[in-house]
Amino acid sequence: MNEESLEVKEILAGSKDKYFQLIDRYKDKLFAVAYHMSASEAEAEKIVEKGFIEVYQNLEKYDDSLFFSDWLYERFIPILGVKRDKDSTQQAKLPFHNPHYIEMEEALHSLASEAKFQFLLIKLSDFPTAKLSGLIGISKEEIEENYSNSLNQIRRSTLSNDIKLEGEECHSEEELSLYFDGKLSNEKQRKIEEHLEFCPDCREVLHFLKQEESTLEKVLEYPKLNESLNDQVLSKLDPYVPAKPKHRTWKYQLSVVGILGAIFLFSVVILPTLKPLASMVSTYMQHGTIYNVWTEGTYAVTDEEITLEITKVEIDSLYMAVYYEISRVGDEPPEKFPIEDVDFYSSKPLRIVDEAGSHYPVDATIPDHLRHARSLAEEEGEEKERPYYLLKMPDKLPDEFNLEINFARLQGQYGKWNIEIPIRYDKVEDTAVTVKLDKTINIDDKAVVDIMDATYSKNGSRIRYKVNHTKEEEARLRKLLKEHDQEYRMEEILQGRHVGLHVTTEEEHLVLPNYFHFMVYEPNEPVELYFSNYYIGNEQQQQKGNHQIQGKIENPEEELYIKMFGASFQEPTFFSMEVPLEETETTPLEGEFSNYKLLDYSLTPEKDGEGNITKYALIINGESLQEGARGDIGWSLSDQSGNYIPTEGWYHYEDMQKEGPKKLLHVDIVPHGSQDEFPETLVIKADYIYTHYDEKEWEKIPLFNEEEKNDSESE
Repeated sequence: MNEESLEVKEILAGSKDKYFQLIDRYKDKLFAVAYHMSASEAEAEKIVEKGFIEVYQNLEKYDDSLFFSDWLYERFIPILGVKRDKDSTQQAKLPFHNPHYIEMEEALHSLASEAKFQFLLIKLSDFPTAKLSGLIGISKEEIEENYSNSLNQIRRSTLSNDIKLEGEECHSEEELSLYFDGKLSNEKQRKIEEHLEFCPDCREVLHFLKQEESTLEKVLEYPKLNESLNDQVLSKLDPYVPAKPKHRTWKYQLSVVGILGAIFLFSVVILPTLKPLASMVSTYMQHGTIYNVWTEGTYAVTDEEITLEITKVEIDSLYMAVYYEISRVGDEPPEKFPIEDVDFYSSKPLRIVDEAGSHYPVDATIPDHLRHARSLAEEEGEEKERPYYLLKMPDKLPDEFNLEINFARLQGQYGKWNIEIPIRYDKVEDTAVTVKLDKTINIDDKAVVDIMDATYSKNGSRIRYKVNHTKEEEARLRKLLKEHDQEYRMEEILQGRHVGLHVTTEEEHLVLPNYFHFMVYEPNEPVELYFSNYYIGNEQQQQKGNHQIQGKIENPEEELYIKMFGASFQEPTFFSMEVPLEETETTPLEGEFSNYKLLDYSLTPEKDGEGNITKYALIINGESLQEGARGDIGWSLSDQSGNYIPTEGWYHYEDMQKEGPKKLLHVDIVPHGSQDEFPETLVIKADYIYTHYDEKEWEKIPLFNEEEKNDSESE
């Protein structure tokens, strides 16, 4: 439970004054959005005050598994976005006297109301576009397009007087803006960078873009509220009163005695005739398909006129599938989110709790195949699959436990849908099957991937594997670290080994994974991969954008293979050089480190219109001495005192896959410290290298016993 969840708990226990801290933490950004939308300080203050009052009144519905900030912003958005009688495009009068700030202010308020609202939420509240999409009912793509258009409109208004592109080959303002925002393809970005080396006009535009970004942030952050709003809100709130047990009156006690008498009569006279039937039903529920004998409404809850019903639970030792149905009174549910109509962003929507109240780690997901489009051939004659949650089962569970369902948002509506379902785990018939594999993949004699086993279930499969350095490679690394008194880095090296494994069919169609929220990899521990029973196209089809489901795997125990598509390993390196931070033409370098040969380096200053140096472009060229792999070098730059030197760009990533001479390092060094000064000496270090093996074609390995399959086919 995080700090804010504890604060909410104290508020619900009666400590109303704790709400002061929550108001103080969020009021300024919320007020900024309201102010820029309403163009009135008084109205913006009313909006924020109203929002904090409504949030307080609904605190009982807050789920502490959510970040409080997400929950708060999501409740404020409908209040902030309400259409107002006043024209929301009019300009707010901010306390700026700088003409450029006023120009920025005017450009911001020239945006259309809806576009401006989305722009402010992204800029001020840091809302991911995917989550914002679900809250305001507009697609993620449309929000991103609106944001891009708004930003371009502001730039056109504020940059037009500053931009002077006189060269015939100069790039347009739109192209340079896309470059500045990192929205161009690698090829177009490379062409612009080549042009920038010789074009001071285009470099000046990028300098202006950076200034504009800073100016926009200053305009957006004004104005701010004082603490009087906090007290104003608190004065209108009543403290929560903790629930107290009801006093048992004599009438209540008398009624209990009457009920107990009725139960006694039932148990002595009626129960003997019903006991065989009850035993039959109990046996069927505990040994048959779980909860198939539920009657309608057995596990259902209604809030905010929306009913959630759990209709079926399927369990084996690998997965638990929880099927649900949602119905509502009145309005039809949103059509844009037919699958994720449950708030999946809650970190603990489902929990496993035993009789003593102990919680067991559980991870849940909505199966990925429900989100994917299907090919027409597969859709024909097939009933649409009902949505369900898929839980990854913990290793050890008690014989009996409760499945707790805690949903805070259904189909865009906030509320509280809590259901508790008893599970007799000891009575579950486990249909999951595990096949021992013990197959290995050797990677350049540096590491070995041990494919341990595959477990097959009705709702998918799990593959377990380990990655270890070979004994010779681990001994070499330990010796290297010891020579430099850096044995402490061995744990970091072990964590830096990764392989890209994927389950495929025999025709190498990729099987859709089941992604869970928390997938932690510990060194020397088995890695678990989870997959569905559905497959999409092969690697070539994926590269062409074909992501449709092609079909379902009918016999996973006989049809699945695993293939490696790449691997990467970290190893330490110990390169260091010092050079004066001044203009330096291409200067030869000698030496090698970790399979790389150094060729030369250069430092090229970039100046503004007044002749001041704004940055240095540092380039180190070299070439790889290792075939069949590419490397990613971990560079760091500092001054002689060890202080970090800020950089921009890291353009050398474009050359990573090139053969022969290439850029090993290409960055822009920007001024160090608050005085916009550069250090006299530059210390360049390389501490580690990631070696990537992604060009090799690896063989696929069957995830079944081939001899047993051949025997069954011959029979």
